[in-house]
Amino acid sequence: MQRNINNFGYVPDEDYGYVPDEDVPQDVAEFNAMCGKYDQTGQPAIVSWDSFEPYVRQQAAEMDRIRSAGWIVLWWYIARRCGIPLWESNQGQLGSCAGWSAANGHMITVLYQMMLGAFRFTLINPLAMWVRTKNWSMQGGQSMSKVLMGGNRLGNYPVALVGEYAPRLTRDTISKIEAATDEATLHQFGACRLPGSGKTLADKIVLCLRAGLVVPIGNAVRVSGCKTDRNGMRVATLGGSWMHATLFDGYVVVNGTVYLHWTNSHGHRYKGADKYDSPESGCWMTVEQLVQFCSGRYVDAFCIYRSEAPTDTKRVSFTPATFNQNIGVGS
Repeated sequence: MQRNINNFGYVPDEDYGYVPDEDVPQDVAEFNAMCGKYDQTGQPAIVSWDSFEPYVRQQAAEMDRIRSAGWIVLWWYIARRCGIPLWESNQGQLGSCAGWSAANGHMITVLYQMMLGAFRFTLINPLAMWVRTKNWSMQGGQSMSKVLMGGNRLGNYPVALVGEYAPRLTRDTISKIEAATDEATLHQFGACRLPGSGKTLADKIVLCLRAGLVVPIGNAVRVSGCKTDRNGMRVATLGGSWMHATLFDGYVVVNGTVYLHWTNSHGHRYKGADKYDSPESGCWMTVEQLVQFCSGRYVDAFCIYRSEAPTDTKRVSFTPATFNQNIGVGS
């Protein structure tokens, strides 16, 4: 049974949307062929984990230093401080969860980059890039490898040019998306596919989140609800299965316990007290829960390490985060 939650429509069936990469091996093969290659225009690279890991460890150490100084490194804190309204993450009736995870990941990465020196934020419509990777089809889901390549090649489409997310694709929307093709390439992201499953993958995700990076993930282990634990954290409960794409986007330590923030695309359905006032479109997981979340019959994840095209003559003052810069944090 579905339940109406807002003007986007209904909470989708929990097995509706994500197509695991094991069913589309050509996507994985195309992804693997792109690893480590740079576009001549300066497009952010898709990189291998072996080349990426040393930089993630360095960035994680820098972010740990910032946290040790008393700063809270969470994207919704940055958004609120910058006066950016929080968006509701709700895919409605469409199977666009992979598009939502990629768009949310792109926007949240920009927020973290703003903390590290970038200067502007652009709201993205999750439908546009997702539907372009499907040749304008609105049916079924999409693999994480396909949306990774879409975000890297096509970029993301600003709401200001293509309109708000909606569960219908009109001729007018198609025309706007086609007209915004050049602008979308200014909102590309660079990424690294995270190999492995279970604890092997969970360790990589924890490291990326410590570094202030975000991880879209498709998997089969379901978040069945949430509850508030003894540390005042709204924590996920796991049970059952789904075919779904979501996002990990935050890291904190409370009383010695590591918590990892997780965002869904089914609207504001995770309610309750929260020590960090996190958006109700998600909740927290412990490391042990993350291992379980990554241990289903399939799992597919990637890390976004940079959002926005690094070479952009129209925005010469944009300064995306880089791994080797000295990080300054304001009050």
